[in-house]
Amino acid sequence: MKKEISQLLDTRGSLDMDGEGEEYCTVRHFSISGRKVVNRGDSFKVKRSTSGHSVTSMESSGGEVDSPPRRSPVPQATLQGAYEVAVIGASSVGKNSLISQFMTSEYRYLHGFDQGNCDDEERTVSVLLDGEESELTFTPMRDNVVEDKSNWRWMRGLVVVYSVTDRASFVRAQRVLETLVTAGAADGRAIILVANKIDLARSRLVSEQEGRILATACNCKYSEVSVVINHNVDELLVGLLAQIRFRTGADRSGQERGKRRKYRGSKTSASFRGLLSKLRIAKSHSCHKLHEL
Repeated sequence: MKKEISQLLDTRGSLDMDGEGEEYCTVRHFSISGRKVVNRGDSFKVKRSTSGHSVTSMESSGGEVDSPPRRSPVPQATLQGAYEVAVIGASSVGKNSLISQFMTSEYRYLHGFDQGNCDDEERTVSVLLDGEESELTFTPMRDNVVEDKSNWRWMRGLVVVYSVTDRASFVRAQRVLETLVTAGAADGRAIILVANKIDLARSRLVSEQEGRILATACNCKYSEVSVVINHNVDELLVGLLAQIRFRTGADRSGQERGKRRKYRGSKTSASFRGLLSKLRIAKSHSCHKLHEL
């Protein structure tokens, strides 16, 4: 059953269940138990439906092993919001692969390569988190287009990705964050700096401390993942949604803006080495806590 459903999935995570052109989308189910993200499995519903009613469900791997996904009906839920997210980074850092793994609990990298379609098209997935459902549409974006605000101004989430094995991609991610934050992208938006390919420990060139300090300097969140072994990908997806909900709520209330620290973007590039020496890792201890504002 699981294999048959996987074969029916198209590039947007939807499928035709009755052969008459009616589209269905993936609904991924999660809960947060303590500090752990628990994957409750995937199901399907009519695309754009707000009822949350399941048409079929499947068991799938991923999430916390101490609470495995279950084959069960989808809880009734109302769609709480539809958000667009840009996944930004240099080439070969894993943007498309990350989006591809967001779409399903199925392990995409059997035998070392992506089993699904990995392209430059946007993809949409619904996430049911603690009884509230939201829809996330992901669009991969090259890092050299962020200077044009029109490319991301409607986005509610901005995920900036670099490879820990490629220092040049880290430098480019730094420039992207400077551009975004200086342009006011942090107002009402979730921004997460993501270090990919941490499974390649022996080839690592960018330390976790450098990533955390950069995230702290730019007042954004930080996460380390390995798409190829599906490590921390579910946690990133759930944390991203949590941050979007926090930020959009804060944007409406106006409370977060007054608390947000000012960013001196014009000085960051020139003084990044000094920043590394002056900022202590203790000051960046909370940037990886994706379920806190």
